[in-house]
Amino acid sequence: MANSEGTETVIESTREDIPLKTGTRLSKWYGCNEECLSGTKFINAAFGTLTFIITVALLIQIHYGDYQVVPHGSVATDSLECSKIGTQILKQGGNAVDAAIASAFCLSVVTPHLTGLDASGQMMIYNHKSKSLPEIVDFSNVTSSNLPTLVLGLAYIHKHYGSLAWKDLVLPSAELAKHGYVVSKMLAQAVNRANASDLYGRLEPGQLLRHINLSNTLLTISNITENELYSYIDSRNQPIETQAIQSTFHNYNVFVPSQDSIGPILLVNLREIEEYNFTQLNVAATKKILETTLKIYQEFNVSSKFHQGTSSNVAVMDLEDNYVSLVTGMYGMFGSGELTIHGYVLDTKLPNKPCSRIPIILTESKFICGKRMALGANGIAQASQLVSNTVIGNQNATDGIEAPRFYVLDNFTVAVEAFHSPKFPVDILQYLKDIHKEPILMPEPYYSSNIVEKYGDELSSHSDSRGGGIASRF
Repeated sequence: MANSEGTETVIESTREDIPLKTGTRLSKWYGCNEECLSGTKFINAAFGTLTFIITVALLIQIHYGDYQVVPHGSVATDSLECSKIGTQILKQGGNAVDAAIASAFCLSVVTPHLTGLDASGQMMIYNHKSKSLPEIVDFSNVTSSNLPTLVLGLAYIHKHYGSLAWKDLVLPSAELAKHGYVVSKMLAQAVNRANASDLYGRLEPGQLLRHINLSNTLLTISNITENELYSYIDSRNQPIETQAIQSTFHNYNVFVPSQDSIGPILLVNLREIEEYNFTQLNVAATKKILETTLKIYQEFNVSSKFHQGTSSNVAVMDLEDNYVSLVTGMYGMFGSGELTIHGYVLDTKLPNKPCSRIPIILTESKFICGKRMALGANGIAQASQLVSNTVIGNQNATDGIEAPRFYVLDNFTVAVEAFHSPKFPVDILQYLKDIHKEPILMPEPYYSSNIVEKYGDELSSHSDSRGGGIASRF
């Protein structure tokens, strides 16, 4: 857009740690108000406010200079590089699915302890304009002699939901692996905790790490023509595609997967929590949420039915109100621990025991323009706390994600995070001590949950500090 002096306003990416300077949207005009107003009301409102809008816009520009636009979209991942790759795809005209695919490839490079080219996963895809039930693509148990699991799953998703060329989505990660990335504290901790120094050496936070073999593999994958890529997908290795199931929780629609997932059990737990009619999250409410969650784990024998592997979450929203939550992961840190000559770690497959990872989308049920959220979790305990934090507690994206969490372990004991801040209040810790004699302290690294949130046309996002990422907006 040209200003009064003939220069152009450049649309730039921003990060969640850099405050936004908002202004008007430079794009195809669509907003939540388009659905809230119609007919003569809309026409009258539009003409009645036109002069006012123009005047205010000119005054702002005169006072502040050229202004930034309201964010068109946002990507939240466990890595700033991956979040930025996702928003770059949005800037190139890609949709939320394209951005999620590109970010997932990036995460396979920079978080090999959590995910990789052989990782499993689920993607939830929702469009708030149509308000149809979200689509779920589950590629947890697909195998092929031609492509590793993650690549096969993302290829299927690209065929049915992508818009940009396949090469454009893979190439940025090939370049990142070639030129290197800064090792995160979480990756260094994972190497030590899993005794995986034979894979990548002894890593220190802040050092530069290159994956040349992985870069070459990604480059090869990027150069596969789309016709050839899609030919590898057949009835024997095709991901499972279903519609999400829906429930309500404190005036929010909750969308979760149904087939072979913890989704239905999560909804049972949320219904139990809702019966208490909490209006705020305090010590008493947290105790009841903990009690209810522990009871659900026992009643449904959750730990025996579901495997809690690693988890990495990509959350995306784009300009056209497409919302995506993708969760990927492996059997355990660094999968099977076997590094292939192609530069990625093989995973251990459990075909008869689904993983507890779960993508989630929340929308305020009484207001079209109300709050909408895309996020992911690993396990019923984490998911229940995240939903409660953001809905009952009405916390913003950052506070809802960063709030302290408890964990239900395989033997139905409860643990809390030893090092994450903020921590539970003393009353909660004493309550746990009364139950288990001494609270069990979970060491780092912790599995994160990332979120993109929209209210009206305002967009916010946050990458969980547990994962070490930073969200990116454009």
